[in-house]
Amino acid sequence: MIVRNFEYLLALHREGHFGNAAKSCNVSQPTLSAGIKQLEEDMGVEIVRHGRRYDGLTSEGMRVLSWAQQMYDDCKGLERELSALRRGIEGQFRLGILPGTAGVAPTLSIALAEKTPLLQQSVLVSGASSLLQAIRENNLDMALMHLEDIPGEDFDTHLLYRERIFLFHAARTQQPRSTTWEHVLNKQLCLLNSAVPEPIQDRLTQCTAQTIRTDSIDVLSAHIATGKYSAVLPQSLAGRLAHIPNLHAIAINGPMSHSNVGFVAGKNAFEAPSSRTLLEMVHTPELAATLQSVISIHRRFQPKADSSQSPLK
Repeated sequence: MIVRNFEYLLALHREGHFGNAAKSCNVSQPTLSAGIKQLEEDMGVEIVRHGRRYDGLTSEGMRVLSWAQQMYDDCKGLERELSALRRGIEGQFRLGILPGTAGVAPTLSIALAEKTPLLQQSVLVSGASSLLQAIRENNLDMALMHLEDIPGEDFDTHLLYRERIFLFHAARTQQPRSTTWEHVLNKQLCLLNSAVPEPIQDRLTQCTAQTIRTDSIDVLSAHIATGKYSAVLPQSLAGRLAHIPNLHAIAINGPMSHSNVGFVAGKNAFEAPSSRTLLEMVHTPELAATLQSVISIHRRFQPKADSSQSPLK
């Protein structure tokens, strides 16, 4: 009953009028007034300034209001969890991804769909700043991003995997297994926006040759297929380029050659049933093995022999 009375108090503060508050709670005004009076008796303080009209809350009432909101939210969360246990997780799950994490995102969404058939999923592809803003505004439940770019004090993070950054290049000639950033920055590049962490994106602005930028993996792969352009991408995107003839995945040595990829959400948002389910699933042997196979496709395109002294053509 006290939770219901908390709901009455929240409605009164929100509406600023006893009649409107009662209407929003689908009860009569005397019922709402009696509930708040009972709350005052239970708490032993005056919560509402008493007069002919509603005139706000007392200082003690504002403290009660703060706790009322917290307890009301907790009770609603408990109701959702109990409902999920009875009927299975349902509702909406909104996942954000970067173009650079699009290689593994379908594996996650398909696995979650099979586990929670009542859950309606949506997947938003955007840049890092847009995804973080969407999380702040509660327009996304979580995002799959480069953890190097996340301000830790504002968000919770969960590491999923660590991957290497490669230079993808199409050529009929033998290529080295690895190269340096200095060599990469002298190549003609087609770059996929938000494909790599921001420090690497900043470094790529130093490229001395012609650079083309795009949001489309199809546009990117078409440029790589000409043999005139190379691309700097995480290894997990190799599967999206597998159709390109004579493709080579050349490891880039030196600092900023790896990326940590994981889930990002608002503080405590990982506790939501759908988010917690996904986090639990990614560590099961079955899904972990599937993710590993996606991340390892690049090995098919690594040059077999070590010819690191050979120039890139």
